[in-house]
Amino acid sequence: MIGEILGNRYKLLEEAGSGGMAWVYLGEDLLDGRKVAVKVLYPQYTEDMAYIQRFVREAKLALGLDDPHIVRVLNYGADRDVHYLVMEYIEGKDLKEILEIRGRLPYQEALSIASQVARALRRANERGIVHRDIKPQNLMVTTDGMIKVLDFGIARIRALPSLTQSGFVGSPYYISPEQAMGENVDIRSDIYSLGIVTYEMLTNSLPFEANSPWSIISQHIASAPPTALLERVGVPRTVTQLVLRAISKRPEDRFQSPEELLRAVEAVTDGRELPTVRPPSSPPPSRVHQLLLSSLYNRARESAETGQWTQAVNLYAQILKYAPDYRDVSTQLAEAGRQKRLGALYSAAEQAIAGQRWREAIDELTEIVELQPDYRHAQALLKQVVATVKKQQQEQRLAALYQQGLRYLMVEEWQEAIDCLEKVAQEDKDYQDVARRLAEAKRGARRVTSIMRRLTSRWKRKEGKKQESQQP
Repeated sequence: MIGEILGNRYKLLEEAGSGGMAWVYLGEDLLDGRKVAVKVLYPQYTEDMAYIQRFVREAKLALGLDDPHIVRVLNYGADRDVHYLVMEYIEGKDLKEILEIRGRLPYQEALSIASQVARALRRANERGIVHRDIKPQNLMVTTDGMIKVLDFGIARIRALPSLTQSGFVGSPYYISPEQAMGENVDIRSDIYSLGIVTYEMLTNSLPFEANSPWSIISQHIASAPPTALLERVGVPRTVTQLVLRAISKRPEDRFQSPEELLRAVEAVTDGRELPTVRPPSSPPPSRVHQLLLSSLYNRARESAETGQWTQAVNLYAQILKYAPDYRDVSTQLAEAGRQKRLGALYSAAEQAIAGQRWREAIDELTEIVELQPDYRHAQALLKQVVATVKKQQQEQRLAALYQQGLRYLMVEEWQEAIDCLEKVAQEDKDYQDVARRLAEAKRGARRVTSIMRRLTSRWKRKEGKKQESQQP
């Protein structure tokens, strides 16, 4: 698409990157000559009205975010079925690139970056928007050191229903436990992700890593973050406390708003202690407590055995809160969370199929197959949906070729009509009246050929007589 002009205004100069739903181009606004970033929706998503509606809806939301720490959305539109979003162009590097170059950052710099992101989240929270994908790749550092948050394009307004019941959007390395399990999320989910980013800035390492996405996600759900690394690299105790509170498993144990996080950063920067928000550790559980934990554990197992995964997750989470080392509760919670997520994905896929939102259904079913290939009928459903999409695409392609062939017939461009109609006939010889139309085009081509032959023969005879008359 390099060189194309969208909306008679935005010229695409070069490709700058790509994401989950769109390409990103460096562009020029021809009205004022300034550089812009243009996000262009992938063609496969333009065939699904649900994705187009999401793209437009979130473009409208992003237009209202006017904070210095948020990349501004300038415009959006559609040009010949090409849907695009225009954003301010930022010169600089993303935080991931900076960490790869510099390694871990001084805690003062890490806190400064975290506070700038928190300001962006504060503004989004005022508009009822959750980002859902806070990660270093979405945090741009300008040439003068300012942080700007990218890609509010997958944000969701809390007042609107999400397009998928699974609720899963974002990177597994930075995802909050509730988002991973498909629960409703609020701004505290973004605070968790920012906490993981801050941990990475301080240590140049992620707290949870594994070979598969679900293994990482299960650690977010049930495993305590490794604090030894923070101590080993010399992170002050109050900074460690701040990070650990931000990445608490339960949303109610985290900072409850970006404003509260900002106050905590200010306190740590000023050398003050963070206020105590959780009660001191309880003494070893008594016999009564042991019985209570055993009862909760048995109820959780019963819920899991009957497929009541939401209830199982809640019960295991209660046990984990009061007795993190109780039996195999961490393992059981991770498995219950996985099953809950699979169920949410499957339900979302069924609803997408019922609504003929094929691209959404493919996304949900593909993730299920990656997590657990034998889950219910996910593989069979995925094959059916893919076959349906291919059939629709074939029908659309044949219809376009057939209509193009008819247009060529109307202006008597016989060979071009033959080329189009033969392609249609090769794929479906019974398509509408393609056989009759193709025969008509071939007759027209033969007439033209016959006329051209007669004219050529006549011209040759005339030229021959002319040459004979010129001979002495």
